[in-house]
Amino acid sequence: MRTQIRTYIFCLKLGVALFPSFFLLDYFVYPDHKYALLMIRFGITLYLAIVLFFIGRMKEKYNFPILLLSMFLIAFSISLMCFITGDGFASPYYAGLLQIIIITMLFFKISPIKYALLIMAIIVQHFVLLSYVPWESKDLVINILALGVFALVAVLGHNFIHDLAKENKTLKGFLPICASCKKIRDDQGYWNQIESYIKARSQAEFSHSICPDCAEKLYPGIDLYDDSQDTDQESIR
Repeated sequence: MRTQIRTYIFCLKLGVALFPSFFLLDYFVYPDHKYALLMIRFGITLYLAIVLFFIGRMKEKYNFPILLLSMFLIAFSISLMCFITGDGFASPYYAGLLQIIIITMLFFKISPIKYALLIMAIIVQHFVLLSYVPWESKDLVINILALGVFALVAVLGHNFIHDLAKENKTLKGFLPICASCKKIRDDQGYWNQIESYIKARSQAEFSHSICPDCAEKLYPGIDLYDDSQDTDQESIR
């Protein structure tokens, strides 16, 4: 979980650094709208800075939903800038959505279904918002092809990364384990049987047996590891 938080913080820092820097592009490409675009960039950057400040201080279960909301708001702000400039689908700013798709694909540890829903929400809001701006068919087709094809590749790529990470699960760090019953506490504070906890986080499978010390304690006088006691072992099973 700590690794995920570090990843989230990296994404937020990336947004805080890159999003306002593109104001230079606004200044030269859309000088008539530069102040409106600056306000949008300032608002989003301020929001990301606030989230960056609090993300390590809030409960872990809130970190990920807030980060997803942040990515959606950045995507919406990009579409809003296309709307404000009046170019709509003809605006080159829609390429910013491709950056959001790349970042979420590479750095977000999220189920394929949730990722596909996030990408769908980003693309749907873009086309719905810009449909209110006069547009030409060729610009609409370019947006559909670019965003549609790119989103499809990203979803497939994220699914591959998700499956690859799932196949290479490893247990790391300190595991809070009960000194009595040996249950393990997970990140949400629930106590799990050690078998179910390890199976959910690795490819290990369990087959239950009994060790010599426990066999002597539970079945005194019976040597379960003596080949001559096969009949007794079967009756115990």
